[in-house]
Amino acid sequence: MNTEHFEQDVRQHISSCSKEISNEVGNYLGMTFDPKALDLIAELIYKKLSVYGADLEAFQKHSKRSTINTDDVKLLVRRNESLTKMVNEKIQSLENKGPSEIKEKIKAVTQ
Repeated sequence: MNTEHFEQDVRQHISSCSKEISNEVGNYLGMTFDPKALDLIAELIYKKLSVYGADLEAFQKHSKRSTINTDDVKLLVRRNESLTKMVNEKIQSLENKGPSEIKEKIKAVTQ
């Protein structure tokens, strides 16, 4: 798969998922989104995730590792107190679960 095709697929998936989530939240809150606003939200998500990915890769390379780990994610969110709290809680939750429980959860999410 070439890079351009991969990027197009990622953008399409982000657009689809963000529109679905936005519409679900809108229905719950009794509001609607203009289609142009949904397109803009999807583009913002794509751009933000691209920056996050580049930052995580830079942290991993700086540490001379071949894998992005939880320390990189903590470094990424360090300036956002609520995200830092959420990430730390999630890491603690994952550390309390056994490897098989985590694999089962990942499998359930990706199916």
